[in-house]
Amino acid sequence: MLRYPWIILLCVLPTLLSSCGPPVPASSPPTSTVAVSATNPNGNEPEGTTLLEAIERTVAESIAKLRDSAVALEYAVADAPSGARRVATGVVVNDRGDVLSIRIDPPKSTAPILARDASGGRHPARWVAADAETGLTLLRIDPSIAKPVRPASRAPRLGSQVLIIGNPFGLGHSVIRGQVAGLDRRVDVGPRPLGGLIQLDASLHPGDSGALVANLRGEWLGLIRSGLARPGGEGEGRTFDHDLGFAIPAHDALWIAEQLGLRRRVDRAYLGVRLNLDPVDTPSGAILDGIVSDSPAARAGLKTGDRVLAFDGFAIKSPSDLTDRLDRTLANSETTLEYLRGSRRDRLTIRTSSRPPLIPDPPRSSAKEDDLPSPRPRELNERIELLERRLRDLEKQEGHSEAHP
Repeated sequence: MLRYPWIILLCVLPTLLSSCGPPVPASSPPTSTVAVSATNPNGNEPEGTTLLEAIERTVAESIAKLRDSAVALEYAVADAPSGARRVATGVVVNDRGDVLSIRIDPPKSTAPILARDASGGRHPARWVAADAETGLTLLRIDPSIAKPVRPASRAPRLGSQVLIIGNPFGLGHSVIRGQVAGLDRRVDVGPRPLGGLIQLDASLHPGDSGALVANLRGEWLGLIRSGLARPGGEGEGRTFDHDLGFAIPAHDALWIAEQLGLRRRVDRAYLGVRLNLDPVDTPSGAILDGIVSDSPAARAGLKTGDRVLAFDGFAIKSPSDLTDRLDRTLANSETTLEYLRGSRRDRLTIRTSSRPPLIPDPPRSSAKEDDLPSPRPRELNERIELLERRLRDLEKQEGHSEAHP
């Protein structure tokens, strides 16, 4: 039943031992961590559950709570033929019924967004707003439908086990096991690269976009952003990699959800600098490769060649560190930059501005990985057959004219 029983055993053993009773005195003889079980007063047959069964019970309790905080989503695809539907997963993040998911299109009047709870009940969901840079979409459902998830008190650790509650192929509230394969990843998954992502090794499928990612204690770590397809374009030659995914951390997702709820958009900070992205022999920091005229950086006096070392007290070790900090800062904020110009280290206060508008993505077609299959309308089939017959007739006429000039 367990995919990595020995790893899970090592991960949860200290917690279980500390919660199963009083601490063992220092003089007590050592016990086996694999075969530990409670015994009856006579000391013959073990009673109760073994340690492995206790671990399974703890994980099962976490799964039950997490399933109550996830919803399976079904919605119409924008600019698609009638009947085309897509599936995804949503995470309930507060007691107001706010739900976070990934790239949910605004609903058509005739095709509302449906949210299915863990018991199978279907409920309407209201589209609130979406963030173009991360793809995070804020929806709202009746607060009584699902319970809000509990964010993790500490960041995930490399190699730790995770639970994923997804909606693969529309089979809602499926439980997936995986592990953290990387931290603080930066990936091109949107109009601008996203940083700070959690890399996961897990079996992902269409419909798992927005899936809830949690630790074995049932605490929310993030939600699946992407990873269902390998880079390299779309179309017939597209290949899929179902074991590699990236999740937006919970604290970033909550910050974005707050902005979407208040302002219906995320107004991120803009400096107006170009960064030297050459990784070869580049010292620590973010070297400015250019300054945009009449920008916050230009007005503050920054110059090409300056090396940013800190942003609001956070150390900047690479260009991506600076862009990640800006991604988490609101526009029109007073910020402090520490930089190196030549051999002189200095500090200045700079007021950020709003970012230039993004070029909108082209409309998505219905032939995407999360679509539910829908039959082609009969009238469309008839028109296609008529066109094919006409094409065959024209080909015959053309062949006849070539044979008799």
